[in-house]
Amino acid sequence: MTNVTEVHEEKLTISVDVEIPGHEARTETSLFRHTKAQLLAREEHRCWTCGRNPEETGKPAQVHHRPVERSLATGIDFKLVQRDCEAGMYGPDAQAFDWAAFWSHGDVYAFVDNALVNGRVLCPDHHIAKGTGIHMLPEPLHLAQRYMKAGYQFTPTEVICHAETEQP
Repeated sequence: MTNVTEVHEEKLTISVDVEIPGHEARTETSLFRHTKAQLLAREEHRCWTCGRNPEETGKPAQVHHRPVERSLATGIDFKLVQRDCEAGMYGPDAQAFDWAAFWSHGDVYAFVDNALVNGRVLCPDHHIAKGTGIHMLPEPLHLAQRYMKAGYQFTPTEVICHAETEQP
């Protein structure tokens, strides 16, 4: 293998074949609506990936289920999720989640639809867009968009652009 020193394009063709557990039709619950509004306000509608708000992107911010995708909720071992949340892996809100109440009523959507513990604000480009959205990219490439240098030509259609931030 030769050392690569120049910028080069990498094209991936991804074929995914997984069994999604059975689940009810997707609905926007009152818990999700309420906590989504709280999360958007707390994060000032700024995309986690690029830091831009709707005025800068020209599109409303969205909330991505994270770490548990809603369509997979019925197949998740929530004891494993609890372990990682309590360890602080998903932030202070998830760390402080009331697991005793969760286990007492057993409704997986009490966690999944709580956007404060299972949500991340993303602009549509970094949520669902072809080639740049978290639903369309392998995780390492999605994360790179957050940390690449501003101005970098990431895809043929995306130049990395971060909201203004203070330099360390």
